[in-house]
Amino acid sequence: MKIFVISLTTATERRKRVQRVMDEMHVHFEFFDAINGFNGLPERLADLPDDFHRNIFRSRPLTPGEKGCYASHYLLWEKCLELNEPILILEDDFLPTQYFSDVLTTLDSVHTKYEYIKVEPQISTATPREMINNAQIVFWHNNSCWTTGYSISPQGAKRLLEHSKRWLCSVDNYIGESYRTGLLCTGIIPYAIYSPRDMGSDIQNRVLLKKVPLPFKLTRELYRFYRFMRMLVWNIKNQR
Repeated sequence: MKIFVISLTTATERRKRVQRVMDEMHVHFEFFDAINGFNGLPERLADLPDDFHRNIFRSRPLTPGEKGCYASHYLLWEKCLELNEPILILEDDFLPTQYFSDVLTTLDSVHTKYEYIKVEPQISTATPREMINNAQIVFWHNNSCWTTGYSISPQGAKRLLEHSKRWLCSVDNYIGESYRTGLLCTGIIPYAIYSPRDMGSDIQNRVLLKKVPLPFKLTRELYRFYRFMRMLVWNIKNQR
């Protein structure tokens, strides 16, 4: 399985660490040059973030860093379709666990049944689904945190692309809100990677957020409840 590590070309220290840990495991990978949203998006993607929707229903537009992160993943979903095979997508702040190689060899078998597999820990409850090659496949009830590591099949990438005509939220929230795409958010245990979160964020830099007008606070909370109910129904339907 091809491995792509999303990394800004300027992230020298991150790239050095990734290269070192992957070399130690004798694992081949490619750096994928991340889109720096502070420098703007590629022209064909520039109109996809829906700031109007964001302001009304999520209180603020996507930050330049969030846009760049979304764009980077979006381009790799396209790459997955182009290759017509599952790929493993990692962000450059990961570290491998002792199970990395075992998980990597198992993912091909997993993708005969599942379109998306999260390979990092997730803060959520989960429902066990089945064992594949001594690995536990679980259905995550909440997959809206982090995109440090996941594998995706062409079918899964197609789902994500088809529903990305408008970018309504950050990419991790988008993947996690499965009712939008029909993409089952499954994961594998033991985990292949984890993030020590010891290097800050190079892509999603902090920006000054403005005070939210009161009417938008109301629409935000109503929309939050709507999303909660949609996810509740989705989970009931799919955790059986």
